[in-house]
Parts: sequence; C-alpha cells; structure tokens
Amino acid sequence: MSVNLKVVATFSLVCGLASVSFGGETTSEATGGKPIPKELAGLRDRWVSALDEFQVPGIALVVVKDDKIIYQDTFGYRDLKKKLPVTPDTQFYIASCTKAYTAAGIMTLVDQGKLKLDDPVKKYLPRMELPGADVETKVTIRDLLSHAYGINCGPIVFLDAYTGEITDDRYYHLLKTYGEVTGRPEYTNVHFTLLGRVIEAVTGKSWRDYLNEAIFKPAGMNATTGYADRMYAGPDVATPYEIGPEGLVPATHRKLDSTMHAAGGLGTSIHDMARWLRLCMNNGAIDGKQVISSASAAEMLRLHSKSEEGRIRIRKGFGLAWLVGSFQKNGPAYASHGGGYIGAGAHMSFLPDKKIGVGILTNSAAPAAMFADNIISVDIYKKLLGADIPDLLPGLKAELTRRLPGLRAQAAKREADMASVDLKQAGHPLQSYYGTYTNKWFGTLHVSRKGDGLRFALGEMELPLTRFDKNAFTLMIRDEAREGEFEIDGERASAATLNLDMGSIRFERQ
Repeated sequence: MSVNLKVVATFSLVCGLASVSFGGETTSEATGGKPIPKELAGLRDRWVSALDEFQVPGIALVVVKDDKIIYQDTFGYRDLKKKLPVTPDTQFYIASCTKAYTAAGIMTLVDQGKLKLDDPVKKYLPRMELPGADVETKVTIRDLLSHAYGINCGPIVFLDAYTGEITDDRYYHLLKTYGEVTGRPEYTNVHFTLLGRVIEAVTGKSWRDYLNEAIFKPAGMNATTGYADRMYAGPDVATPYEIGPEGLVPATHRKLDSTMHAAGGLGTSIHDMARWLRLCMNNGAIDGKQVISSASAAEMLRLHSKSEEGRIRIRKGFGLAWLVGSFQKNGPAYASHGGGYIGAGAHMSFLPDKKIGVGILTNSAAPAAMFADNIISVDIYKKLLGADIPDLLPGLKAELTRRLPGLRAQAAKREADMASVDLKQAGHPLQSYYGTYTNKWFGTLHVSRKGDGLRFALGEMELPLTRFDKNAFTLMIRDEAREGEFEIDGERASAATLNLDMGSIRFERQ
C-alpha cells in the first residue's frame, strides 16, 4: 500500500500544533497511522464495525478545531476491484456541496464591487423569464443565494445534471415554459445554475474557471476542480458505486464535464475540504491570506430566509448557500451543506463560534451517505461538545434492514429485465432503428447497436432497455420505467417519442 509521505508529514505537523490529547487509537495506514484524539475515543471502531452493513465502499473524513486538523482518517477503498485504499488526496465528487463554493465565488465579486447582493438578477441575465407577472424583475442575487423564491424547473435539472445537453437557449426556454416559482424559501438547483450564469456574465469566464482562480488557487486547494473528466482520469480518484443485486457495483452513470454545473459540479479531496473548512471558520482567510472579505464570510452565515426543520441539527433557514441554525435546541450556531448523487455522498459542517468543523466524503449514495451524515458527523459533535444525544445507529440499522432487500431486489429486477429483452419481437430489422433523433429543447436520443441488441442514450446518459415490442420500448431513467415508441416511415424509423415528466417528447431522426 502506498502512502503519500508529504500529506502524512503535513498532518503530523498540524496535529502537533493542535491543543488536544491523544489516546492509543490510530488512523488508517493510508493516513499515516496517526494518534486519534482521546475526545474521539471509540468512534473509529464503532464506524468500522458498521461499514459493511451500510454498504460503504470508502470514506474520508476530517475534523478541524481552532484552525488545526485534529483528526483526519480514511476507511475502505476508492476502487474495490483493485483494492486501492482511500487516501487524504483521493478526489470525490461532492454534488450539491458545490453550492457553498459557488456562493463564495459570488461574494468575491461583491468584494470587488462587480455586483451587489440586492441587484436584480435580470441586470446580469436579461434573458431570464419566469412564470408569473414580472416575477423575474423582483428576484435578486441575494434571493438566489438564499433559496428565497423557490424557483425550480425539472427539465433544466435533468439536462444539466444527467444528459449534459443544456445550452443557454434551452435553459431559458425551459425555465420560461416549465419553470415553477413557489414564492417561498425552497432549496433548488436552479437558483445556483442561474448564479453560475451570473458569474459567467460578470467575469467572461466559466463558473468553474472563475472559482479556480478566485477561491481554489488562493486557498491552496489544488485537488478541487469543476472538471470531472480530468478528475476521473487522475491516479487517486474514488470510483462511484451503487447498490447491486448482491453487493456494491460500479455506478452505471457518473459525472462528465458536460454534467458538472454550478449547483453540483465539483470534486475535491478531504485534504482540500479541511482547508475549505478552515477558510470558512476563519472569516474568509487561510494561512494569512484573505480569500473572501471577513464581511462577506459573515454575510454567508447570516439567516436570510426562514425554513425551519430538524431535531438535533436545527435548521432555521438559509444563509447564502449554507443551511444555518443550531446544533441542538439552544445549542451553538451550526452551518452545513450536504451533497448526493449516484455513487456520491458528501457532508460539510461547522460550528462558527466553537471553531469546530467536520468534512466527510464517500463514494456511494444511500445508505453509505446516510451513515456519513447522520452517524459519523453527529457522533463527532456529540463527543466534542459533550452533548446529550440518543444513539441514532440502532434506529438507522433497523431502517436499513427494512430497506436494503428492496434496493437489491430493484437492482436485480432491472438486470433481469435488461437480460430478458426479446428483440425478436421488433417490428422491423434492428438497423431500421439505428440513428440520431433530436428535439430542439430536450436534446439527442441516440439509438445504436450494442452486441446483438440496442443501446439507447439521451445525451450522455445511457438508458437501459427493459422491453421491446413491435416498435414500442421501455427504458429505465433513474430507476423509473419510461415508455416510448418509434414512428415508422416505410422501412425505417423516422422519429421516436419518449414519455418524460413533462409529457410525451418527440425526437425526429436526423
């Protein structure tokens, strides 16, 4: 097993500076086998004993206190087949945790005087139109950052996050045609894909290149990137996994550059997340360098829109990207954000007044991500605060016992349906269906040969075929069966319709 000696040495130095006491427990070999603080005694064994049960392929975690790393550890594998361990430098996709970084990018533009929080979004995105009379003229940058208006659009999210075929023309058309505005605080991706476009309008650069220039480089976050293709081509990256019929299998869909967006389009390492948490808890500065002004860093943590929920981690509402509230009723202030996607789960949180922060990355969604968020993070705060909190693990184990057989059965059924497709029932020779079918607003449906069968893909997203009867077919889109049918002109297909959430969408053959 290889160990990054530079990271180990850095970790050793930082731990030597932190005012904590150590017990006999040590971290993983990949993290250098370093002593674990006595305050967190017993947690590692508790977590390790539950990893298999919660279907966790790999995890990296960090605890920061008083601007120092007091505990950094890794568990499991970034690649199960090759038995490659997770290291502090392993890059993970972090999904919606991206939003806090995007918000920080916006705040650097505020610091530079290039925009104001109370500017109308329309000032920078004149093409933005929303349902409702003059709604778009009222929405401000602050409203987007704090999820104040509840602006959503399913087709945009689907194209942005899954098919990768979003364009500005499609984005603004879909927003106007299928967009929804609740007028109340509601968490959505659309608020932040709009903000990504604001960054691009103001800077003339892509949102991810600007974040690299304004946040990542100054903060020394060299493993943080908005480019999935580069990340997955690297030597130390976490393979995404999902629940299969009998265990974990590599995810059937993972991120590409085209599906990385400003609401969920970053990858990072736990080493970099430690630096990010330090920056957030140190008024926007790290290692003496002010990356975000202290005023902007404070503004991000102020309550801007109310939306209350939670029993242990009490959410009062939204700051600027951050979910803000308290850890327990009447407890210390608490800011957090999570992220989840196929094959990915991420958690980052901190107590601003206590200067304690926690970051956790894993390469699978539920139940692994649930374990990281609800058990590991709560365990850490419970120990460090001496909080009186009931043990959540037994209840989650019981819930998992109920849910896991269903998840495996669902995966098994999908595989069985795919294997049992009888293409002899096709109404025409298979080559009659091969081709590219397009819809102006919803992108490209690709139909091609796959072995002895047919391959369907919508943009970059492969859609498993589970039924083919004459000219009708059934595809699986995010575990949902979707019906479709080819239109035949003479001896070949001229179009295909596919039933999506917004209705029957027709794709014409090119």
